[in-house]
Order: sequence, then C-alpha cells, then structure tokens
Amino acid sequence: MANKTMFGFRLDQVNIHHGHTRQAQDVVEARLSGDGGESFLESLESMRSRLVGTTRTGNLKYALADDDETSTSTADSLPTIRVEEMSIGSSRVDFVVRVGRRGSHDLAIGTRADQDVGLEELASTNPFHVSLYLPTAGTDAVLVSEVRSRTSASYQLLKLIGVVSFELASSDGDADNQRWWRLMSSPVSDTQRLEEVLTKGNGLAFQLERRSAPKGRARSSSEVVLRRNGLPAGVLSSVKAMVLGWAKLDVPDDYDPAPSGSPVEQLASLVGVEINPSDFNDGSLSYDDSEGRTQTIRPSNVNDVFIYPVSIGDRPTAAKMRSSAEARLRLLAPSLKIPLPI
Repeated sequence: MANKTMFGFRLDQVNIHHGHTRQAQDVVEARLSGDGGESFLESLESMRSRLVGTTRTGNLKYALADDDETSTSTADSLPTIRVEEMSIGSSRVDFVVRVGRRGSHDLAIGTRADQDVGLEELASTNPFHVSLYLPTAGTDAVLVSEVRSRTSASYQLLKLIGVVSFELASSDGDADNQRWWRLMSSPVSDTQRLEEVLTKGNGLAFQLERRSAPKGRARSSSEVVLRRNGLPAGVLSSVKAMVLGWAKLDVPDDYDPAPSGSPVEQLASLVGVEINPSDFNDGSLSYDDSEGRTQTIRPSNVNDVFIYPVSIGDRPTAAKMRSSAEARLRLLAPSLKIPLPI
C-alpha cells in the first residue's frame, strides 16, 4: 500500500512576553530586565546546552525541573521532546525537533523475534523542521512548522523554550515576571486558504449528525445523518465567517455575518430545509482534497484547514518546505503586515 502521509507546514503568529506579563515585547529590541539584559536571541544562545540534545519527558510546566512528572506511572503515555539542532541567524532561527509519546507503543518488531526491541520506557518519534522568522521591527514573529498528517512540534517547542527560560531564571533567583521569556502563538489568519478549501475542494457538503451514547459506553457512530451536497448560492462569505469564528480568528469587515447560534444551529441554517437543530448534536463541513481524500471540518479540528500540503508520501527536503512556506508568506504579506526579510 502506498504511503499516503501528508507532509506540509502550518503558520503561526508568535509573540514574546516577559514571564507571565500580558504585553507583547518588541522581538528585536526587547531585553530581559537587569544589568546587561539579554535579547531574545542572546537568551536562546544561553539556553543552548539545556535545549539542544536534551530529552524532556512529561507535560512541560513553568516549574523547577525537579518537579516534573517523569516519576508518574510508566503506564501513562507521556509527551517527549528533544531539540536535535538549533541554528540562530539574525532573521531566522531553525530547529530540528523530535516529538513523540513515551509508552505509546510497547514493542518494535524486527524481521526476527530476537531483533524485537521493547518500547515501554521509550518514545517513538519523528523529526520535524521548525523555523522562527523574526521581523525587522515590531512584536510579531512567524513560526513555520513542518506537519506530518496533523502532527507538528510547534506548540511543544515554544513551551519548551519558555520552560527552560523560566528554569534558568529560577536557578538565579530571578523568576519574576521580567526575567524570562514566554512565547505565545495563534494560527495565521489566511482567508485565501479558506476560500481555496471551500471553493476548489470537490464534493463540498454540509452535514448534521445525531449520535447517541448508551449509558456506560463511548459515543456510538452516527445514527442519523442529514447531508446537503454543494455550496448554497450566495452563502460563501457567511460560511467563511463561520469557519473563521470556529477558529477564533478575525473576520474581515467585508464578509457577510456568520449564521448565529451553536455550530449545529449554524450548519442547520445553511442546509436549506426546515429542521429542528435540537434533533442533532454534531455537525461538520466536508470536502475531497486534490488527493481524493475526504477532509472534515469541525470546530474541534478547524485549524487543520490552515495546514498547507507540500507532498504526499515522500517527505520534502527542508529547502523545499522552506521555499513553499516563504512563497505563502510573501502572498500573505499585505494582510499579515509583519516586516519579514524574506
């Protein structure tokens, strides 16, 4: 069977903060408080020995390393991360990151039984390329993260940088709100990408579902499905506003308002027949992508819309991934309004 893994990238807008403070700092000009306060890039270099080549297992927390949860039961599947490479430039920081979960698989099998390797205490991982693009000025940077199917290392990497910065400040007795970096991200709003999905995908459909959950059992498969194929005339703008609302992204002023109510009520208003929304408890949009795969958009996975495919089956080179991402960033430049030197 051919490998159908999708390789692509996602784009996130990143802000840096002094500790738990809410104000975003200028990415280039900001310094940690104190004599000779470091810039963000200088801090990354100071953290190199704690970031690169070190494996962290357990949920990352703003707490001292001695308080981590690696002592919890090995039956738990614990998130695991290791930064393998970090290259710091004046306008971009490149990382190679491995992420996985310890205990997610119990055995790696070889061609013979005596080649099997137990994995209970190990994490099965894949490498991911991640690049932080720095602006020439301002508070917004952009993170380009390689994606395998739906998995990336973006959130874990940003949290790791913040946690290591916190730990270093704590070891010096300086873990107040001014002396370490915290990185926050949100998906880049790309209305053109959303329009590509809604108008170029084949077989666009609106679907309402009724699911039941017998007592003591997991929710069953759909019992009732109401489906409308095709995009109703004149509603594209409202549909885009609805999906952007699900993603908690800004809706352009020139869009028509999204339908009101819960996601089920919103979808019900677009189906175009008289129904009682309370008869349904789930709903989605679906379409077939260029590879013929059916993709489903729900409020719970809406950010998958903003994953940009690059190849199917074969992992692209870092150079190919970067050129594809930079082409998209140049396309977004008028709306993004972040001065990136690319």
